[in-house]
Amino acid sequence: MAAPVTEIIDADGHIRETDEDLVTYLDPKYDRGSIRNHYFFPSLDGWQRSAVSHNALGERIERRPAGTPRPADAAGWVTFIDQTKISEAVLYPTPALSIGFTKDPGWATDLARAYNDFVYDRFLKASPRLKAVALLPVQDPAAAASELRRAVDELGMVGGLLPAVGLRRPYGDVAFDPLYAAAQALDVPLAVHGASQQGLGFDFFENFTQGSLLSDPVALMIQFTSMIGDRVFERFPRVKVAYLEAGCGWVPYLIERIDQRTDRAGRHLASEQVRDHPIYFHVELEEGAPVPVAIDAVGEDRLIYASDYPHESPEAVSHGLASFLTRDDIRDRVKQKIFCDNIKALYGFG
Repeated sequence: MAAPVTEIIDADGHIRETDEDLVTYLDPKYDRGSIRNHYFFPSLDGWQRSAVSHNALGERIERRPAGTPRPADAAGWVTFIDQTKISEAVLYPTPALSIGFTKDPGWATDLARAYNDFVYDRFLKASPRLKAVALLPVQDPAAAASELRRAVDELGMVGGLLPAVGLRRPYGDVAFDPLYAAAQALDVPLAVHGASQQGLGFDFFENFTQGSLLSDPVALMIQFTSMIGDRVFERFPRVKVAYLEAGCGWVPYLIERIDQRTDRAGRHLASEQVRDHPIYFHVELEEGAPVPVAIDAVGEDRLIYASDYPHESPEAVSHGLASFLTRDDIRDRVKQKIFCDNIKALYGFG
């Protein structure tokens, strides 16, 4: 680790929860036999991500090298953060990122509760270096607020997940106000997280990579535009929100575009809202020129690091960290904020 950065925290890593993991944590009202006849979570978008895929030019590639799958259990996570000299990590789901597509609010509520209990039992109790955000039944904002309070107060979770795709209404809608009020009162963040390619206007792609290039930034841009335009941060000035999984290159472009089309009379510009409120954005270590531009656009205190492990290998993470820490176009104090200080502020770490 380069000397100017005193600590590295992972703001967004993943586990790979399965139906087998969650079934014993479900409410006993569900028959353990019949409930297994159907998958618990909807498909993200119909793509089998571990199968052979393509690069952006259409060439077939293997997404996973041959050999033992990367572990994503608690022991595997502790090994990974030891290898990469990360002090602690905040865990997010993988299949459960599709919870926004779940139709039944009651099932979504029970499934979110089961997932959160599973993560607490299998990960949070295993190591104090592992933290987690709660899965929330966003179909029912009041139930989501209640589950967020339970997850934070009883399970020690450090935030809540807002899936970026699948909802019947965008996150700027006042229907979500009970959830924003709860997050603000608890002083924990809500993370808008990309994942799915479905329902964004390009379901016609027969190339996974081409769709994935667009899906995460487009999904986050939709939700960011809704939340800024419908004044979520004016109604809840202390609610902390992070936009994850798409890097930061899209942020300066969209902020400027919104500002150019905003009537300044009585309204705060997007640039002002980002600087005046605790709104955060994920930096991908592979991003080049966009990072300094994003720093200028949102300020030094709004960018955070995330590994995306185990979707990225330990070797790729280590290489990315080493390369980023030696960049000479980003000041050392800003690197310290991206890797540590801003993440502590987002999640409320001491």
